[in-house]
This record gives sequence, structure tokens and C-alpha cells, in this order.
Amino acid sequence: MNAVTSRPEENITPTKTDTDDSAGAPGPVPPSRRTHLAWRNLADTPIRTIVSLGGIGFAILLMFMQLGFLGSVGDTATVVYDRLRCDVIVRSPDYLSIYDPASLRGELPKWLAGLPEVRRVIPLDIGVTQWQNPQDHSFRAIALMGIDLDEPAFVLPELSAGTRASLRPVGAVLIDDASGADFGPQQGGRFGRDDIGVTTDVAGSEATIQGTFAMGTGLAANGALLSSRDTFQKLTPGGHKNRVSLVLIQLADSERIDAGLQAINRRLQSLGGTSAYAVAITLDQAKSSEQQMWYTQTPIGMIFAIGVALAVLVGGVISYMILAADVTAHLSEYATLKAIGYSNRFLIKTLLTQSSLLAVLAFPPALILSLVLYYVTSIASGIAIDMTWLRVALVLTLSLLMCNAAGVFALRKLLKAEPASLF
Repeated sequence: MNAVTSRPEENITPTKTDTDDSAGAPGPVPPSRRTHLAWRNLADTPIRTIVSLGGIGFAILLMFMQLGFLGSVGDTATVVYDRLRCDVIVRSPDYLSIYDPASLRGELPKWLAGLPEVRRVIPLDIGVTQWQNPQDHSFRAIALMGIDLDEPAFVLPELSAGTRASLRPVGAVLIDDASGADFGPQQGGRFGRDDIGVTTDVAGSEATIQGTFAMGTGLAANGALLSSRDTFQKLTPGGHKNRVSLVLIQLADSERIDAGLQAINRRLQSLGGTSAYAVAITLDQAKSSEQQMWYTQTPIGMIFAIGVALAVLVGGVISYMILAADVTAHLSEYATLKAIGYSNRFLIKTLLTQSSLLAVLAFPPALILSLVLYYVTSIASGIAIDMTWLRVALVLTLSLLMCNAAGVFALRKLLKAEPASLF
């Protein structure tokens, strides 16, 4: 810490009451001088500072990556909900997730359509079936969504009148162009025009690709199919006759969602008596509950959440080791400051300023590298990982807290020591 002793007249000359409070004692050094002193401490040993920035930057990068993975869990959980045409969703009390929704009686849409608060009722079938790769004939689990071709459940540009007409023959399907390469596209690792007309086995029945659509896959399913409701019944195992997975409701007045939701719940209560026949929730509530389910009730969400906590812990340990080594290396210089009357408060502020500078300097390279890794990971996995301003602000805040907490712990040894004993 040669910067501490090299130019005392510029950096550490005490002014009023900078030392311990006593009669006539000088005062606190202005923040600009504390910052200058902390900066000189870093600039005086550039090699050590670069190594320190690398260690802290690595911890910040870990936080960005773990938060990115955790964010992708929530983003992919709602890819289906984001395309639905509805205000309210009616689902089974046994609903687990969007691809495991249980089912309701097929007459329910008709029973709800008569409410004056309801403008349109749209049935949707959704589940998971077995797809045979047309190239190597291996089987993969794939999501399948069955829609009413006259009232499509999804807002998709691909669902034109001509495309819906091509889905009327039983066995006709569209495949999500984001479905993974392990589902057997003809060329390029993605499904496209070359795959139109390909016939393969789905749950023991033939299915023919009539085109592609763009919705996006996720952690729950790496591929997805879209078909008519009749094709859905044929291509999914188990009995689905006279059953529906979800009932989508467009209200007559979308501005009065609460009133419409109450009316629907009253009708459901009258149908079910004392037992829960079905559950009605708003689209926003459905999205939120799906994300929370993935965050808190699935191993993958919990793993990434724990990963974020571990990244902060690792960063704190790295920051502590860096700052503790710096304090130990310059213990005599810090002791000199205490001996000539500088207070513990000044030493704390100086070291916290230094630790904040380390966090701020390490942040931009870590941010840039995380953007590159987000892009590479998204391409390799087929799951989009997007940087958000909220994530940037959160990681910056965690970085500052992490480094400042490490600085306080690193200073404990110095604060407990007497200046005379340090020489």
C-alpha cells in the first residue's frame, strides 16, 4: 500500500475531526480524498488489482448465469399461456402443470357459454404423447395441443384458414419449428418446408406433418405438435372422449374481469355442489402460478435458485480473500494511519470505497461476457435466455453488497489491533 505513504500531503492529511472524537481533533476527510486514496491503493499494484478483478468478475459472471438459467425456467413455463386467446381459464382442481392439466367434462364449455358475462368459450386439449423420430425411429416425449379449428385457442400467424383446413384430416399435425434436432428434422437441425408431408408414428398411430408453427419449447417439453381435437384424441394414450383439458373464456367486458370471474365461479359452484367441480382463474393468475410451480416445486427451479445463492456466497469468499490479503500486505501502513490519529471510521470507509471500486470495475467485463454466454447457450439449447434491466440492477446491487460485506470482515483484524503492536 505504497499509495498510503507515498504522498501524505495529497491523500491523507487529516482535517477536522477525521481522528477519534476529542477536543480540537481534526474532522473527517472529504469523500473525494477517501476515493482518491482507495483508487491509489488499487493503482499502486496493477497486477494484483487485475487478478482481483478477475476473481470478482468470475463471481459476478456466476450470478448472471445462474439468474439467467432461473429466469429461463419462468419464461419457458408460460410460452403456451402467452399465446392463448382468453381472459379466464377454467381448469381441473387436479391440475399440475400446463402439460399435465388433468381434464374436465366435455359438456362444461356449453354449460358456461350461456352466462351473460361470457362472450366466447374455447376448448383446448393439451398433453404429452410419444413421437417417433422419422430418421432413427427412436421415440421421444412431445407435447400435443388439440384445438377447435373453428375457434383456435392460440394467437398464431400460422393458423390461417388454409392451414386450419389442412389439419381437418385425422392425423394431420403442425410441429413447432423450435422442436429439438432429436425429433428428426430432414435438414439443418430445425423443422421446415422439407418436413412437410413426412409421416411418422405418434402413440401407435400415423401422423403427417402439414407445416410448422412458432411458439417455442421449454424445459417441460423439448418439442410440440398442434392438431385438431379429433387428432388429439387419436394420438394421445388413454381415454379422452368427452373430456377437455382447459376451457378458455373470453369475457363480454374484458375491463370487468373480476365480475366475470365471480359469475363463472358461481356457475361452477352450482354444478359441483359442495365439491370443487372446476377452478376458474384469470390468465395472469395462471401464468403466475405456473412460474411459481416451476420455481418452488420442481427440482430444476430449486437447483438454479440454490445456484444463485451459492454464486453470491462464492463471490463473497473470493472478495474476502482478496481484501484480506490486501489488508495483511499493508497492515503497517494502515497502522500508521491509526497511530497518527485517523479513526477506525475513516479506515472502514476507505476500505469499503476500495471494495466498491473493485465491484464496479469488475462488473462491465462480466456483463459483456454473460451476454455472449447467454447467446451461445440459447443457440445450443434452443431455450432463449434474455438479459433484463432488472437482472442487471440486481446483480450490480448484489456485487456491491458482496464486496462491501467482505471488506468489513477483512477489516476486523486491523480494527482489533493496537497500532504499537503492528510494527
